[in-house]
Amino acid sequence: MLKQTMLTKDPDLSGLKTLIIDNYDSYTFNLLQLCNNQTNVVVIRNDQFTWSKFKQDILPHFHNIIISPGPGRPERSSDFGICTPLLEAQLDPTQSQYHRPIFGICLGHQGIAHILGAKVTYAPRIMHGRMSQIHVQEHENSIFEGCDAPFWAVRYHSLVVDQASLPESLKITAYCYENDDDVEALRTSKYLADGCYVEQPQPEDADDLHHFLQKPPLQMNRKTKEENTLITVMGFQHCSLPLWGVQFHPESVSTEHGMRMMRNFAIETLIWYHQHKQQATIISFDSPLDPAVSALSCNLTTLSGHVNGYNNSNSTATYRFVSRKMPGWIDAESIIEQLKETNPTVSWLDSSRKESNYSKMSILSIDPAFTMIYSTLHRSIRFQNRNGNEWYVHLHSDKQEDYFTYISNLLSQCQLEKEPKHGDDDKKEGFEGGLIGYFGYEMKRESMAGYVTPIEQQCQHRGESNDPCLRCMREPDAGFQFVDRFWRFDHLTQTVEACCLVKTTHHPNDQHYPNEDIGFDTEQQAQDWLDQATILVAKISTTTMDIPMTTATQGKRGDENNLSLLTPDMQHEKYVHAIDQCILEIGEGESYELCLTTRFRCDHQLEKHTDLIHLYTHYLRKNNPAPYSALLQFPSCGMTLLSSSPERFLSVSTTGVAEMKPIKGTIGRVLTCICEENETSCDGSCWVDQDEQRKQDLWQDVKERAENLMIVDLIRNDLAQVCHPSTVRVPKLMHVETYQKVHHLVSTVRGSLLPHVNSVETIRKCFPPGSMTGAPKLRSVQLLDQLEQHRPRGVYSGCLGYFSLNGSADFNVVIRTAVVTDDPTQEGLEVSVGGGGAITFLSDPEQEWKETLLKTRSVAPR
Repeated sequence: MLKQTMLTKDPDLSGLKTLIIDNYDSYTFNLLQLCNNQTNVVVIRNDQFTWSKFKQDILPHFHNIIISPGPGRPERSSDFGICTPLLEAQLDPTQSQYHRPIFGICLGHQGIAHILGAKVTYAPRIMHGRMSQIHVQEHENSIFEGCDAPFWAVRYHSLVVDQASLPESLKITAYCYENDDDVEALRTSKYLADGCYVEQPQPEDADDLHHFLQKPPLQMNRKTKEENTLITVMGFQHCSLPLWGVQFHPESVSTEHGMRMMRNFAIETLIWYHQHKQQATIISFDSPLDPAVSALSCNLTTLSGHVNGYNNSNSTATYRFVSRKMPGWIDAESIIEQLKETNPTVSWLDSSRKESNYSKMSILSIDPAFTMIYSTLHRSIRFQNRNGNEWYVHLHSDKQEDYFTYISNLLSQCQLEKEPKHGDDDKKEGFEGGLIGYFGYEMKRESMAGYVTPIEQQCQHRGESNDPCLRCMREPDAGFQFVDRFWRFDHLTQTVEACCLVKTTHHPNDQHYPNEDIGFDTEQQAQDWLDQATILVAKISTTTMDIPMTTATQGKRGDENNLSLLTPDMQHEKYVHAIDQCILEIGEGESYELCLTTRFRCDHQLEKHTDLIHLYTHYLRKNNPAPYSALLQFPSCGMTLLSSSPERFLSVSTTGVAEMKPIKGTIGRVLTCICEENETSCDGSCWVDQDEQRKQDLWQDVKERAENLMIVDLIRNDLAQVCHPSTVRVPKLMHVETYQKVHHLVSTVRGSLLPHVNSVETIRKCFPPGSMTGAPKLRSVQLLDQLEQHRPRGVYSGCLGYFSLNGSADFNVVIRTAVVTDDPTQEGLEVSVGGGGAITFLSDPEQEWKETLLKTRSVAPR
């Protein structure tokens, strides 16, 4: 009766104080999106406090507890932490002061069963990122109240609770059949192409913000089929204690009724407190509580700055952004071709794929104020300014300064002068001067909480801060150029702008933050440069035509020959063995998905600066155009990056909207006639229908979809730590995007940043890209270190793009990228191309190897 009254009166649940114990999962923060009391939800790690401190200083502040999913097993204290003594206390009547309503999810669900004496065993089918229909059994006090059953739920687990071993005190409330309902549903579902529909606004409090499959078709003999199918426990509740568990993931973007389940848990919490008269045991949040535990107050290692720029009361220099539209339209390649003999230091963010919805703006700089490269192992930054002067800055760990905080502080020293508002002019997007560069994969050492650099990856060089290790600096862990004079190419309006910065306030040069090297000293100098830029563009446009964006001939055979030039770090046999090890770790519950990679290398007889530019302009951008391409050079270490990445990692707008676009799921295109040679009726267009079928095949492939869904849920978790959780949305889930040689499944995730979080901190919190690690992220990265034999990935798997002084940012995922380095032990240059793919329990090792070759082939030098 009390419950029906609460459901009827729609009680206010915002005052409940909820603690989420994170078992080092990558989906934990998605649970926040399901809560009606988000401002009163706190997340802690399972090893953040001892049990003694937890029960004395933390637990008294909360009404109920959610135990998150996570890798590993509940029997291991290293995997389950304080969750074990917490659950044991629930069974002890003498510790009633520690009793709380508890909702266990996946690992938490298994942990409740384990503490009560049930057995955790291997699942009959390992399910990661796949969906099942959940059937509900009616019980009083069920968290499934009001959930229309059966409903879709996403499963991420290799282990289950053995039904036969469940104690009588745990009553089954939900189960699923081990069938292929998701496969059946996809057979009657048409793929979604990118741009095929207009996104519709949705209310923030709706329970239909997620993406579900249609129900599989009903069959006359379905009941008979189900009776002969294995059943797996998907939910239970305790007969007398306020303990609930579900094996599936209610927080996934493709699980139905997640909000309703969480609301039911909150209502059951109120009922329990009413019945047990224990409301008074909860201490107000006004009492001292370690602020480090509060997730929603966003007590991150917060960097100075705010979303609309990098604001700091100690700002040392201000600049005015000046631009001038150029006469006519030319491609950025034309400028480089004109100037390449002068050996410019090129940074070119190149949206070279004209037909893409995302190829809107290109940026070209040939003369940065300074470049800086960084080594995580030595914490040393090497600078070189446009006058050729070099110096080093060493970051000191005792000052809690790492490269991310350094970059944020550097940007905070450089303020754009605010211009008068004219309509929406104050909301300009895009690059207005700032840093262009990359974070390599090894920057995970400074971005991932809990990550410790293995001894196998550490460097033995013990030089002084101005005597860096040449090996570590040959392919730096991060590199940026500060760009203060550049061209912007708007592909939508076909216009070119020359842009630069002019100092409006000066400050003595500080080599730690060298802002004095940035910008023109006077307005006249800026106008002189703009005049020169105008003359150059006019000269090019009158003497040459725009270089055509030709592409590789459709169906050109023999592309595999260019791979013969490359030698992988892990040869075929070892790579396939590593895939087998990935599948074994996934089967043990250590990970849901692992993105295994290797690097392909060759020595290439490219000796001149112009040869590198030619390799990019005449081969890569024409053979494999992509919306997030780039040509980036660092002469101080002899490294050039040639990227044709199709994947956006993360962008931040000046209005504080963060967007990520993960790619998972790849299939090769059909681009030539597939008919037999003696077929006379074919008009040569048969490949079009077959290529269309490839899109549908990709859309229906449950393995590829599982890869994508796992990363989408991981990215939602990352963004929920820097955004208002309720604003994190997935406007597009697994749309098919077509590129020169492959089709991809691509999703879009967006959120609105918290007010004091800037773009540098956003990148840090989401780095490395989840599509290049797997999930859960930390455990997956640790496993991949071993599986990849501790070989550094270098630039590959990192991100490349810009931080603008106006607060915006845009970075790709460094895939489909050639890294060219100067090898002092060899004549010429070394070219390396990274390749890999997501490994799930359904992966076929040989097929995964072939997919790695397919991805690498598109950028392999000829």
